[in-house]
Amino acid sequence: MRPASGDDLGRRIGRLRHSFACAIRGVLYCVGNERNLRIHLTAALYVSLFAWLGKVEPLGCALLALCFGVMISAELMNTAIERLGDRANPGFDRLVRDAKDVAAGGVLVCALACVVVGYFLFIPSGALSAALAALFDKLWRVMLLLLSVPAALWFIFFAGRA
Repeated sequence: MRPASGDDLGRRIGRLRHSFACAIRGVLYCVGNERNLRIHLTAALYVSLFAWLGKVEPLGCALLALCFGVMISAELMNTAIERLGDRANPGFDRLVRDAKDVAAGGVLVCALACVVVGYFLFIPSGALSAALAALFDKLWRVMLLLLSVPAALWFIFFAGRA
């Protein structure tokens, strides 16, 4: 194999940059148009906050990060299937409905698995109790959490709407 020339390398880097830009555009599209993805992102933020307050071990944090990544990926794939199905047949089609329902079922199974992981990371270890104790230890933390709820609700229900 011959070494890549400067022009060839530049084209390869340009294509790679373009593929990353397309992927980022897809994620931003979903953030702006998919309420369920915004729900998952908001849940990930609050779970991360409680993991930090509860001093979840690094391996547990890695497992949570994996759950977040798999959950968000499942939601992105579900959206792709929905868009393709709607484009292929804008009217009612039983097969398209079934495909969309199966994709949504995949998201549900993923979410339930994440809840199970969260349960085992937070409950038996006492991380939830520790997080709540740390939260209520300082009044400003409680106030900050309470103030974040309207912002989170706005993000979930209204962000992305023009």
